[in-house]
Amino acid sequence: MKWTKPKAVEIRCGMEINMYGPAEDDLPPSF
Repeated sequence: MKWTKPKAVEIRCGMEINMYGPAEDDLPPSF
């Protein structure tokens, strides 16, 4: 797994948003 720092941060932010907002489930995964 070769992830760049910005990408990892983006994924982490997306996961946090999903945790707080399950209604955003219809959005496609960033990764």
